[in-house]
Amino acid sequence: MLRPTLIAALLALSLSAQATGFSQQRNEQLIEDHQQAVAAYAERRAKPMPEIVDYRYGMKLDVARFVRQSGDPRTCEVVPRLMTFEDSQGTLRTVRYAVMSQCINNK
Repeated sequence: MLRPTLIAALLALSLSAQATGFSQQRNEQLIEDHQQAVAAYAERRAKPMPEIVDYRYGMKLDVARFVRQSGDPRTCEVVPRLMTFEDSQGTLRTVRYAVMSQCINNK
């Protein structure tokens, strides 16, 4: 017979795994939405779809015009986000970076 504390621990672990799966799924959807919006923007402006580049500490960003930032899944976790912009030459750029997501209770 399982002890109540072991049952509670197993239940908490199961719920945590489900929540993590949900937050990953939500973040993937937000990134997909971002990419679809950027594709539409690029098509309207007759520009090629930008390749995603991972941000490196100290990387110089030439942001002449901000286009879009992916949404925040509000999961209280570190998540990848995308930012798309036009540089001073008019080239579309997308940078992926990690950020601490806002918590669900922070409205």
